[in-house]
Amino acid sequence: MATNWSLYLVTDPQQGGGPENVAPIVDKAIKGGVSVVQLRDKDATEAEFLARAIKLKELMEPTGVPLFVDDRLDVACELGLNLHIGQNDVDYLEARKKLPGNLMLGLSVGNHRELDEVERMDPALRPDVIGVGPVADTTTKKDAPAGIGVQAFAEIATRAKGLGVPAVAIGGVNLTNASELGGTDGAGICVVSAIMKAADPEEAARELRAAFENGRK
Repeated sequence: MATNWSLYLVTDPQQGGGPENVAPIVDKAIKGGVSVVQLRDKDATEAEFLARAIKLKELMEPTGVPLFVDDRLDVACELGLNLHIGQNDVDYLEARKKLPGNLMLGLSVGNHRELDEVERMDPALRPDVIGVGPVADTTTKKDAPAGIGVQAFAEIATRAKGLGVPAVAIGGVNLTNASELGGTDGAGICVVSAIMKAADPEEAARELRAAFENGRK
């Protein structure tokens, strides 16, 4: 079954008020319409991350919502989870080789040059999804560059679509730009603080997904 990329949540334990809050937030967000989740926790030890991934996998399995882990190739292989990597994480082709073929691999892309690399790949090895951004200025990632804007995202998303690779917008994505992003060739929006910091994650997810899908019309 094709993955619905409409609303992709990347977790952040700090923004959620602590690691113990991540699973309850994810649970509520899925009820509100989150269609993909990525467990991201750069500060966790290997053992902590593994335990948190197991917990989230158990929570999410009945929902059918795909779970990605960020940058932890060993955990992805051990638990049979999808993997997302950035440009400075584990080597992409190495990850593709090690990850079982039934699992999805996502890649961060910030500009046309990085998409050129994807275009040069054997089509069978290309990412299952790319996270493109930051679309707007964001404080979620301390080292994030300036936002590229919706128009630049739209151009990259159109190119990626032509390569058969769905693109999701990430970085500074919220209710103010979700609808505009829905009007591009992007497959979805990817959020962190817009849900992790929300007083009501379920309602926040519902509003974000509705805004993105309204932009589609």
